[in-house]
Amino acid sequence: MTNTFTNQLSVKTMLVVFSVACAFAFSACASYPHGRSVGTTVDDAVITSSVKSSLIADDLVDAFEIEVETYRSTVMLSGFVETQNQIERAVEIAKKTDGVQKVVNKLATKPKALSQKN
Repeated sequence: MTNTFTNQLSVKTMLVVFSVACAFAFSACASYPHGRSVGTTVDDAVITSSVKSSLIADDLVDAFEIEVETYRSTVMLSGFVETQNQIERAVEIAKKTDGVQKVVNKLATKPKALSQKN
């Protein structure tokens, strides 16, 4: 059991590092998209990575079903989760992330039975 937990923790850690690295790589290529400065774009990418990393680390939320986008410190969460509790937890995680000024919740519930049929 400890080995399984260690493996899961290791996978989550690698995903967090990968997410942060991707955010920096993509943000470095951007220059003034949609009227944002490079600094704002980098800040938004860091916020997106931080939110996604926190979602991945949380046991209640299925982070792989949640899309995170940030524009000028406003985070939008979209996708499908199984319960209202998961929606509330994802929004709570996003709101507690450093740099987030506002959270737009576009998450919807999709019962597990329906997601298994598709």
